[in-house]
Amino acid sequence: METSITSIGQGEGFCKNGGMAYVLLAYLLGSLVGGLLFFPEVRAKDLPGGSGVFRRKGPWAALWVVLWDLGKGALALLLVPPEWRVWAAAAVVAGHNWPLFFRFRGGGGIAPSLGYFLAWLPGETLGAALLGLGVAGVYHLLYWRKRRKGIYPIPFGAIFGYLALLLLAPAEGRLAALLAALAVALRGLQILSGRW
Repeated sequence: METSITSIGQGEGFCKNGGMAYVLLAYLLGSLVGGLLFFPEVRAKDLPGGSGVFRRKGPWAALWVVLWDLGKGALALLLVPPEWRVWAAAAVVAGHNWPLFFRFRGGGGIAPSLGYFLAWLPGETLGAALLGLGVAGVYHLLYWRKRRKGIYPIPFGAIFGYLALLLLAPAEGRLAALLAALAVALRGLQILSGRW
């Protein structure tokens, strides 16, 4: 049997326990949090996602972390057969939010879910992401810049991005987007309550 990066995980022999191993693989991939792998010192003062690394290390470090987290989301999609995509979406985000390798304290989950859905539903996801970024920009200009209280602009915009994706995606993609958004929302509530 010939193996390529696009066919890894697509064969029958790769997973024999009903597919749950694919979901576990997505979770473990999500647990490789870029901010914690490359900038572990950020963890003591901030969240290890793109925003936290931006605040502590600057834009180039944040870009590297965001690209890593987007990539692992896309890779999770490529490694999972179509019938397990819905559950793998939630698993890769849960792995990022509560990573096994970093004492279950990770990032917010936005970048890996964006990578996952860009690889699966590129048109719908790009439209939803652009809407979310637009909302984040307006929120920053009208509220955040003056008050610096409450939810950060990117997670605020992501709320609208996930809602748009729920409307734009086909049925299977909607369920996956809902599960990923719930994992992001649960982590967001933890962060807002000061338990990050």
